[in-house]
Amino acid sequence: MALEIKQEEQGAVRIMTLVGRLDTETAPDFELAAHDAFEAGGRQFVVDLGQISYISSAGLRVLLALAKKVDGQGAMKLAALQPVVKEVFEKSGFARLFQIFPRLEGALGGAAPAPSAAPQATDVSRAAADLLGVRASAPAPSRSAPAPAAKRASGGFFAWLKRLFGR
Repeated sequence: MALEIKQEEQGAVRIMTLVGRLDTETAPDFELAAHDAFEAGGRQFVVDLGQISYISSAGLRVLLALAKKVDGQGAMKLAALQPVVKEVFEKSGFARLFQIFPRLEGALGGAAPAPSAAPQATDVSRAAADLLGVRASAPAPSRSAPAPAAKRASGGFFAWLKRLFGR
């Protein structure tokens, strides 16, 4: 099923209304539209999900990517989630990452977010890392670095990997 993306501007706010399903097949279309809107100078986004009947992890990923892009430069709000979509946000923990409004008008008018949704974190990357249970500030270990000589001598490559990743 195709995803219809309607865009309009209200002052400095870019309203992106999505119709259909936001899944693995359609998420790239929204990702491209959001990227183009951002590159065109958009920094204030309201994504109206009132006509989205299904959202997959791919759809959640695209929304998170857009939120990370505007983080510190603007804002992104979500509006009018259908009950089944809202449930996905709540069960996945993504409801804590976004300002979610029951109606589009509330998102545009600065009304308080829905009671079940926490305000958007000031640092989306840190909030996402907390949600996923990882430390945002810890650099990822280099996977191409050879094992130090001392480590190779004490248990071999797999033992070194276990020590490196704490397993």
